[in-house]
Amino acid sequence: MENQNLSLNTVRAYINRIRHYGEDNDLNNKTITDFFKNIVEKLAANSLINYFSALKSYAEFKKLKNIDWKIIRKIIPKTQRRFFDTINEKELEQLKQARFEKWGRTHRRNNLILDFLFYTGIRVNELVNVKHKDYNFQQRTLQILGKGNKVRYVFLPPFLANQFNSNSQYYFFQGWETKKRLSVRAIEQIISNKTKKAEINKWITPHSFRRSFATHLHNKETQLTTIQKLLGHSKIETTATYIHNDYDYLYQDYSKIWM
Repeated sequence: MENQNLSLNTVRAYINRIRHYGEDNDLNNKTITDFFKNIVEKLAANSLINYFSALKSYAEFKKLKNIDWKIIRKIIPKTQRRFFDTINEKELEQLKQARFEKWGRTHRRNNLILDFLFYTGIRVNELVNVKHKDYNFQQRTLQILGKGNKVRYVFLPPFLANQFNSNSQYYFFQGWETKKRLSVRAIEQIISNKTKKAEINKWITPHSFRRSFATHLHNKETQLTTIQKLLGHSKIETTATYIHNDYDYLYQDYSKIWM
């Protein structure tokens, strides 16, 4: 699993599914086929695919090569990729205006988190590790350590770049008293609180901002290869799914037919 650059959450999900299958059970064509035939009517297609991916990764870890995954995959119903919620600039402002914080400086910091996610498209795991020293004022780029310990560079709008202090060794986002970096969970909770307060009827997570960034650039006619490099995707096909899974964009494009 380490070689696949899987996120920590994905690894945890895989482990739970492997435990459900039974770590001590044999991994072969018959046992895996029987397992899926037993659960195929009980679970949604996406859940079945997650089980499939987990077991396949586990078999690769065990170096088992006698399993016909193509045959097993045919047991699972095919499903269309679902739409993902994204936000536009107007909704970003709604989130920033929604205030649940007691202190003004906390409110401003949290809004800066929203801006940072929306205008850079970096992952929340990358965001919490950003330090002031990571921004290069001469090249006007921010160094990001991404999945698989891969380094990439992203651009910042001036109002974000001006927030960096080249003399500071601290994390960019941290607690006021502890001086420790904010946790991923803390940022997830901030976004959840903002969304509820703003009464935006969407499922907004830190990753929604990443998809929003890709969609926003695409709508501004940015080249797909540029978006790919900024997001740090190894495959351009992955970048394309970030854009075309946006419901609003697809519906607006579709609606042009009837105008």
